[in-house]
Amino acid sequence: MEKVKDTISVTVLVADNSVPATHVDYQPQYFTLRILPTNDNKGYFGAIGFLMKEFDPQEYYYSIISNVDVLLTDNFFLKLSNFKCDTAVGWVAPSIYSERHQFDWNPQAMQRYSLRKLKILRFLFKHPQLLQLKKKIFHEFKDIKKHSSGDIYAGHGSFIILPKVYFIKCGIINYPVFLFEEEIYLAEECRKHGLKVVYYPQLKVLDIGGVSTGKIPSLQYCSHYIEALNYIISHYY
Repeated sequence: MEKVKDTISVTVLVADNSVPATHVDYQPQYFTLRILPTNDNKGYFGAIGFLMKEFDPQEYYYSIISNVDVLLTDNFFLKLSNFKCDTAVGWVAPSIYSERHQFDWNPQAMQRYSLRKLKILRFLFKHPQLLQLKKKIFHEFKDIKKHSSGDIYAGHGSFIILPKVYFIKCGIINYPVFLFEEEIYLAEECRKHGLKVVYYPQLKVLDIGGVSTGKIPSLQYCSHYIEALNYIISHYY
């Protein structure tokens, strides 16, 4: 932040989902920090929607949505400030390198998911004993080849960069699901409003993984996923 403190302005907005709200005594030197208690746990995008009702994202050139599982590289904001974003791009997906799994989470998906695949996924979450097989297959056969910059269907949801044009075209985040499949929601909103999603690996963040979702009990985890898939299927397919 010190490298760009005289050229860009950064405001960090934190939605505090903890009950009771957590008191934070911290005064940053190089950016503005605002912490807003939600007074209940609104989930991931529920908290984001709460913030966007208080702070208009169209006042910012970029809005970054992030969970607590990531670290920024030292030159991240410098590279972002130098990035020439096409006016038709609604979502920029950076490299999100997982130290635990040793691969980049992005691109999350190159092509749109079929309805059949989403229904199969929903079936697996309704039968947790089969879900373990899905997890094993995913980690064993995850495509770890490097991708170059370009158009994709969806980025990973742990760190999302939305240019101002996203909010001009799509409005503020309005995803009434507690957790999961935020990537499909954003991808479908971009698709619906004629915006592109691009992978730009020159922007890098580090994923330290499992800090938030890793603490959710398994049955509750599955329940949230089923709710998310039901919403996605009913609204976009």
